[in-house]
Amino acid sequence: MRRLSAVVLCAVLWAACEYSSGFDYPKPLPFTQTFPDGGTADAGSQEPWACQRDTVVHGAPMSLLVELQLEMSRATTPEGRIAAIDRFVAAVTEQGGTPLVSDATAVRPRVAFFMRGEAGRDTFVAGAFNEWSATATPLVQVRDTDLYVAEVDVPRTGPQPYKLVKAGNYFSDPAARHVEWDGLNLNDVGQFNSLIYPGLQDATKGRLTAWYGVPATTLGDRRDVFVYTPAAYDGPACPALPVMYFHDGNESLTRESFAQAADGHYALEPQDSAVLVFVALPNQNVRLAQYSFPPARDPSWPAPQGDGYLAFLRDDLMPRVEGAFRVLRGPENTGIAGASLGGLISVYAGFQMPDRFGFVGCQSGSLFWPHDGEVDRDDGNAMVVRAGQDPVLPLRFYVDHGSPTAGCARDGEPGGDDCQSSLQFVAALKGRGYGVAHWNEPGAAHDWSFWKKRLPKLLCSFRNADPKACGL
Repeated sequence: MRRLSAVVLCAVLWAACEYSSGFDYPKPLPFTQTFPDGGTADAGSQEPWACQRDTVVHGAPMSLLVELQLEMSRATTPEGRIAAIDRFVAAVTEQGGTPLVSDATAVRPRVAFFMRGEAGRDTFVAGAFNEWSATATPLVQVRDTDLYVAEVDVPRTGPQPYKLVKAGNYFSDPAARHVEWDGLNLNDVGQFNSLIYPGLQDATKGRLTAWYGVPATTLGDRRDVFVYTPAAYDGPACPALPVMYFHDGNESLTRESFAQAADGHYALEPQDSAVLVFVALPNQNVRLAQYSFPPARDPSWPAPQGDGYLAFLRDDLMPRVEGAFRVLRGPENTGIAGASLGGLISVYAGFQMPDRFGFVGCQSGSLFWPHDGEVDRDDGNAMVVRAGQDPVLPLRFYVDHGSPTAGCARDGEPGGDDCQSSLQFVAALKGRGYGVAHWNEPGAAHDWSFWKKRLPKLLCSFRNADPKACGL
């Protein structure tokens, strides 16, 4: 009741305001983010505090809300109030995203959440601070505007998870930058909790930064991207780290958390640390199209859009990552990886763009994709043919897969986990002199739990050219 009263009081006060490698690669975009990072790879030496998580990783300051209240009190027209809200939202985005938090020295640990438009109407905030109640903390409309706000006290006892709730459905705050998996395996695309006080996360583990609705110019769609920065990234040395891009970026974090697997490996081998960029799909219906390449494997399947997807990575996403995070650039410091169809498009990306990617990770890759699109012809798999015939490129590969407990089943047969085409691909690579790290797990299924278990071998291989260093 106390929290609800506080929200109602806030609404009343708002209303009262009326009276008062040899390859050339592009230079990244200029660094413009204030949070969560303390600079870029080209920024030179920095003060130790510049990378400390508890200092630089947080939501926007509550002072922005105070400034908005003052502007609203001076505005004499609805248009003036909307303009003030526009400036407020832009400032929140620039200074850390939602929720807004009071200074650590403040007497009361005030936190503010907001949404605009119909999305904010009849919407609530649920979190550990209100026992995940779907109705205890409503967003309240601010006068005659499209802004809905809730203010509550949330103790600074650690990172506090929360979600927004509308019509009984819980979802991530789209304006929050810091997230964690909610721990629920839905056997499908999962969900994330947004975080209050993200700087208080366990300093021995990595963290996730969410970018929602990143536009893909060529494809004309949008997708979410989650950037994992390991514990070493927030260290006092302010290191710039290699970077690897993963496909199926939501499922790989919410089916069997790749972030947890990375935390475990980097705790044991901190020298392997890298920034991992998990790229989600706009929806699961486009997966086959965006993770495949011409020609189509079957006339009934969607037209391949893999080249458009790679254009998104190259032209839209990579410059944004390189401009916002301290990552090393150039193919020797950049990898691409995925599982199943994600493995197929990763191999294709390596062959298509060796000027961008120097390392390719393929877990149970769908390497049976024929090179001429005719399903019934046993004329070689596209990537196997390419590995054996194209000019050798400056690429390193990691390939893993499962198999029956003895031998290797043909692709498509039970228990094979694409071992037939994977073995053919590895043989073709080795025959041309490529560096290849290979792992076969007998009895392993085509499933996220097995890919997560083998992920440390992939992460190790990204940073170590000698497979023996990774137990391979």
